[in-house]
Amino acid sequence: MTRYLFNAPRTDSDVELIVKKSRFIGSVRVALSAEEAAEIIKAFPRLYPKANHHCWAYRIGINQALEHFSDAGEPAGTAGRPILGAIKRHDLYNTLIVVTRYFGGIKLGVRGLIEAYGQAAEMAAAEAGTAEMELRNALEISCGYEHSKTVASALRKLGFGESSQSASYGEDVKVKLEVPCSMRDELALTLGEMAARGLISGIRWDDKPLVREIRSGANS
Repeated sequence: MTRYLFNAPRTDSDVELIVKKSRFIGSVRVALSAEEAAEIIKAFPRLYPKANHHCWAYRIGINQALEHFSDAGEPAGTAGRPILGAIKRHDLYNTLIVVTRYFGGIKLGVRGLIEAYGQAAEMAAAEAGTAEMELRNALEISCGYEHSKTVASALRKLGFGESSQSASYGEDVKVKLEVPCSMRDELALTLGEMAARGLISGIRWDDKPLVREIRSGANS
């Protein structure tokens, strides 16, 4: 069964940790694909150009999560793996953590590096917090003025209250809303039936997933 709900960071975070004069900066970001994560990772050398290392790990996807990490020049197993461990301990998905290090002149040793990178990642994850998220798709429906009330009423019956509908008025009425991916097939069937009856003139889905925090009454 396909899942659309998952735990993710509530917000981005950046925290600092000093260990024997080395400065560690743990940064949490949401990433929905390996390509998006790669773009975020590329930005860190520009953010911290004098840093010695930008180590990272991510866990992307929900049903078959992709896990990957990099020690970025640190001894093998001392950075990326403990960062990934923090992501998994917090049960986070679609999550990237980058830990940037400024070397302070004192070597930490293998155990020291593992502890420092793990602690920086843990602190960043705790600072970001955890929220239950769902994937949604943006939808735009077009209809004539004479059918706009019927369309709005049908959407309300499906759980999309007036506060979740955004209407604009031109040659026709365009209604925009965000649809949980778990409801897309059901809604698409209903809209298809309405289109066949001439109540709807256009249906446009944006397939790029949106990440939204679940709150009670979100569709009301």
